[in-house]
Amino acid sequence: MDIRQLRAFVMLAECSSYREAAQRLFITQPALTKQIQTLENELGVTLFVRGRHGAQMTHTARLLLDKTRQLICQAHEYREFALSVARGTKGHLAIGFGISGIKQAPEWVTEFRHHYPDIEISLEDMPSRQQKEGLLNGQLQLAFIRLPVDPPLTGHSLRAESLALAAKKTTQVSARLAEEGNNLLATLPLLLLTPERGTGLDRQVSRFLQFHRVTPNIVQRAGDIQTLMALVEADAGVAIVPQSAVWFAGDDVELISLNGPYSGWDVGLAWNPSLEDPVRDLFIQMIRKQE
Repeated sequence: MDIRQLRAFVMLAECSSYREAAQRLFITQPALTKQIQTLENELGVTLFVRGRHGAQMTHTARLLLDKTRQLICQAHEYREFALSVARGTKGHLAIGFGISGIKQAPEWVTEFRHHYPDIEISLEDMPSRQQKEGLLNGQLQLAFIRLPVDPPLTGHSLRAESLALAAKKTTQVSARLAEEGNNLLATLPLLLLTPERGTGLDRQVSRFLQFHRVTPNIVQRAGDIQTLMALVEADAGVAIVPQSAVWFAGDDVELISLNGPYSGWDVGLAWNPSLEDPVRDLFIQMIRKQE
């Protein structure tokens, strides 16, 4: 059976006339008769009998009528939903972000929800390696991540990020760094994020220290930025972190910008263009329009 046969059944039931039902369906009477007969044969029942008063429903037809109306309504809702999905106005959007996207990602998601309230959005903090894997296997549709990304992924730059030294204010590291330069880093107890949690950041810090010929005195590593900031506030050492870590810093912690080669990089939106996704494309369009 198909939806046309179900509509023919309901229309004939409402009109009790083949002629009138055919006119309302914009088909010929023979075509309507054939649709009803096909449906009856497929169901193995008789739905209508012809009489002096037109097409009369059988007892079976009366029992089936309400359910048939429900099926037609569901088919219409399904079609509308499918069209919305194709347009990108309904569906699901899975987004990953790291420390550098801690402020921008929620802001953009909030803006997108304002324009497309029917789209369900999940936003998850995860390591950059995990974000890239998610984009490749389709578990993520977008990621706020360090750029550039390797093909087949592509990205769109949103802002510049840079390394900063997080230190307790009472240690006066800022003044000492201004006086002694990056050589001071070799003399300070250094706290770093674990390479597994931040592969890109670990590589960035290593290149920065190597270029400036600094042999670091690493006293501890932590699995997240919040723990690093807590250790700094407890005066356990200083930490090299992205400037975005300011959102986790307590009142007693200052972030001092580090300058020179390998101190900065781009942060942006990354996705997998080989996977078709109208919902994702709407998000990208929104960002590009507002730049």
